[in-house]
Amino acid sequence: MKKIKQLWMLFIVQLESVIKLNIRYLNSTVSQMFLYAGAFLIVLFVTDTSKMARYYNSKAGVLVAMIGYLFWSIGISSFQSCSNAVEIDEREGTLESEMQSAYPLWLIYLFQILGENIIVWLELLVISIVTCFLSHFTFNDLISSLLLTFVFSQISNLGMFGMGMFLASGSIRFKKMGQWSVIISSLLMMFSNVFSPAFLGIQEIIPYVCGVELVRNIVLGQGFVMHQFLIFLLVNAAWLIAGIIVFSYSIKYERKNGSFDAF
Repeated sequence: MKKIKQLWMLFIVQLESVIKLNIRYLNSTVSQMFLYAGAFLIVLFVTDTSKMARYYNSKAGVLVAMIGYLFWSIGISSFQSCSNAVEIDEREGTLESEMQSAYPLWLIYLFQILGENIIVWLELLVISIVTCFLSHFTFNDLISSLLLTFVFSQISNLGMFGMGMFLASGSIRFKKMGQWSVIISSLLMMFSNVFSPAFLGIQEIIPYVCGVELVRNIVLGQGFVMHQFLIFLLVNAAWLIAGIIVFSYSIKYERKNGSFDAF
């Protein structure tokens, strides 16, 4: 019980830090929301919503596209934040001190990213409500989509966090890796099911792909596919475990052979 309370306090500390930073740098927070809105407009521009509607046997083509966008956006936030957090700590010289914590460094980053995701979700909520008023799906459809996406994305975010741990490991070993996070994020949008259905089985290795299909099918009343949910759990567990192992090894290797102040 004491351990759980300590973990809760660690999360609260990280959340308070994130909130204070977003309030202090309000212009950056507003700019980020416009960037997410711009990305959504790009998704709608490249998406053939009528084709999506036919594939899912529904008239809600924009809603289907929005679900994919929500998964991608919140997942990319988790993915990119890993590398950014390491680079910021290296630049500010706080990485070594954080490593002396009683908690593993990856756990500190995980709680920090969970806090950041709350802010991102608030921004995505605003974008989703505006989209609802400008499109042909109902507010009830919006609420059910948001709730389901929020629940399932908690799982896929763990996988995206694990994927981000690989990039964070690169940041520790090779330093600046921020440009790679942008490139990989763009590739994930192009080759996943953000603005198209998942046609290839190999797409399911991307943490959020099965989650997108599950939520789309539930919202559209087409049922829940158990084997797809099991694949969803397995893929995200694999990414999370692999990412933590590689990150922990990178920290150990750098302690022995590298220099944290050479950024």
